[in-house]
Amino acid sequence: MPKFLILMTEAGHDARWAAADSAAQDKILTAMGTFATAVRTHGTLHAVLPLIPAVPPNDLHGVYLVDLPDLTTTTNLTELLPYPCEIREVMDVGIPITA
Repeated sequence: MPKFLILMTEAGHDARWAAADSAAQDKILTAMGTFATAVRTHGTLHAVLPLIPAVPPNDLHGVYLVDLPDLTTTTNLTELLPYPCEIREVMDVGIPITA
């Protein structure tokens, strides 16, 4: 199954979050949870990496690494997320990750 890197991008996302009331923040978090559940239904969710606004580029604020059947499925599932996304297919080159 192919791996995809999903990059959540939105200029000013930190200001949007700060300005949101608790109901709006809950709606964003619920959408992200719905996405994670949908990915697990169709494939594997390997990682969720939230990035703080100070990390360049400042419009990148989260990354998902997933295994899903194809780009169409991945694209359809990213529509559940509350932020614009870029999708990039990645290749596992077999290099082990050690701590």
